[in-house]
Amino acid sequence: MAGLQTTVEPTIEPISATQLKEHLRLDPDSDDSEMDAYIKASREFVENYTNRSLINRTLKISIDGVTDVDVPLWEGMRVGPDISLRKRSIGLPRPPVVSVTSVTTFDDDDNSTLFAASKYYVDIAREPAQVILRNGETWPSALRVGNAIEIIYVAGYGTTATSVPESIRLAIKQYATYLFEARGEYEGNPQQPPQTVRMLLQPF
Repeated sequence: MAGLQTTVEPTIEPISATQLKEHLRLDPDSDDSEMDAYIKASREFVENYTNRSLINRTLKISIDGVTDVDVPLWEGMRVGPDISLRKRSIGLPRPPVVSVTSVTTFDDDDNSTLFAASKYYVDIAREPAQVILRNGETWPSALRVGNAIEIIYVAGYGTTATSVPESIRLAIKQYATYLFEARGEYEGNPQQPPQTVRMLLQPF
């Protein structure tokens, strides 16, 4: 079972309190702390809704093993090269991936070994990005039964707010507006955000 966690959070948000107050047409001198809470909640919603990273952050994925990684059940037949490729690659969730910092393996005595970067290729052109073994390389044997491989990587559109696509930033404003105007009241479908937000996020 794969586990994903953020080890280094982004230090800024895609929009500022001032920008949200302008969007809401509020007094620019009003308290920023309430706006900051709406922005963070809205950004987290957008990230979870799209399964993407916005501002660059460091992530760590831990998986139990390689043979069962990204090998879904299917009907019909598949050829050997397809199955082999899946067993030789590990997908990295929460795109877009910027870079892979390290790949570490753990044996059954919980000893860690840094897996040499020369042994794998990081394909960030696709989504999700993949860590793929190079020709002639294999994963170590006798790995422990749980969290056998740990990959640390950086994901996000960039380190500045303007690095995030404008439609995503607008979706954050729109969802923050929805939360602000509702203020504890509830309207609509609990399974879906407002239609405007869905339309802005649809490409992602």
